[in-house]
Amino acid sequence: MPDISVEQILLAFGYAGIFGAMIANGFFSFPSSQVLYIIAGYFISTGYFDWFWVLFVGAFGNTIGNVVLYEVVRKHGLSYITKYRMFPEREVRKVQVAFNRQGAWFLFVAKLLPAIKVFAPIPAGIARMHRGLYMGIIFISSYLWAFIFLAIGFYFGKSSDLFGKYAIVLTIVAFVVMAVFYRYMNSEAVIREVEDGL
Repeated sequence: MPDISVEQILLAFGYAGIFGAMIANGFFSFPSSQVLYIIAGYFISTGYFDWFWVLFVGAFGNTIGNVVLYEVVRKHGLSYITKYRMFPEREVRKVQVAFNRQGAWFLFVAKLLPAIKVFAPIPAGIARMHRGLYMGIIFISSYLWAFIFLAIGFYFGKSSDLFGKYAIVLTIVAFVVMAVFYRYMNSEAVIREVEDGL
């Protein structure tokens, strides 16, 4: 979805647009939450939106979408996901192996990482993770994800100089965290277990 389309959704539907878009994002990762939140953050800086309500409706909508995906997998299993080719099977299985090894904390961290966050609800559904615990983790991580990208849009919109001062540091920190995580996801032990399960 082009950036201008996201902007039009926000201008036309306001908080309801954020809510609906994030439900869709939570279920099949579209539209891009990063783009939506950065644009919404800019609108917050202009006074068009309120911090609290954007954070709440965004995190709540994303949680609903993730719960729907969780319930689909919990009821129908991984075969349902792979049958309709909703997500790459090999990547899903890597996330499943990592979740089985690391547990709930993996779900929390995975929801904060691009490319992996979309798969996070799947192993939780397969494992039939406690619904209350699952929803709590998903909401908190979705809230933090929203805050990060709203802040980028907010400060970038108000002052590109301020954004520039911290952009390099934030990029380095994010890169290190993702590199460590992705290295684990592609470790020999995880890959071997994935291949044994295929």
